[in-house]
Amino acid sequence: MKNRVKISDFVKLTGSTLKTIIYYHKIGLLQEPERSAGGYRLYGAAELTRMQLIKRLKSMGLDLKRIKEILGDIHNHKTLREALQSLRIELLNEKKSIEERVAKIELLLSEDTVLLKEDIFDSPSFQMITEILKPEQIENYARTCPELFDQQRKLFSILDDFKWSEDYTDTFRALAEYFQSHPKQYEISLDYGARLAKLSQLSENDPEIEILARESAEFIKSIPELRKLLCNQAGINKPLESLYNDMAANVISPARMKHMQLLQKYLNS
Repeated sequence: MKNRVKISDFVKLTGSTLKTIIYYHKIGLLQEPERSAGGYRLYGAAELTRMQLIKRLKSMGLDLKRIKEILGDIHNHKTLREALQSLRIELLNEKKSIEERVAKIELLLSEDTVLLKEDIFDSPSFQMITEILKPEQIENYARTCPELFDQQRKLFSILDDFKWSEDYTDTFRALAEYFQSHPKQYEISLDYGARLAKLSQLSENDPEIEILARESAEFIKSIPELRKLLCNQAGINKPLESLYNDMAANVISPARMKHMQLLQKYLNS
């Protein structure tokens, strides 16, 4: 056929190998070309253009899987410009991610507290909450209850870093969105938070723990949105609950731990 060559010439033209071309056909990176009356594969300008794009993208360090994703379906012939635009978007996203990671590492190094045993990595859930709440709400929280603020961040990290059989992300987001749009209720919750922070100074048998747990539960139950989010939750599965409590005990006091357990009990009663 006119303007078409056999696979041997196609291999030479593209500087490839027969094995490579056959493999590209097998994985769908190259479509099967037309065949001659004798059954020989015949390659033309479309196949050469496709190989040109493959070779150029490979030279940029991309593997075949990504090249196939960028080029799209074999019947959808993208131009080099379209392929490069897709690649540019991907690389810019990767660049942003890398820059954020480098900035975080530089911050940690600058603090001179880089020990593996320390909780130095931000909780994604806690970060999400701080991004949803208004800046003044976060500032007020950190100023009013600094110890509690830090403890909550660490507890969120424990929940984020392991699969406790329950995904709390949606609940965290919904809570943050509720308090973001209800500043008065947020202020009330901060008052409870200030009282909660003081529990660290009490013994786990102090009656104030149960009083605060009951009052906190009643506050939550009095608000339909919070009641729906927090009451009658399944929580962490029993086989894992004691393990979670062991980890949480490294972050909060026995009095706080007892309050947490009592609050869950009263919310589900």
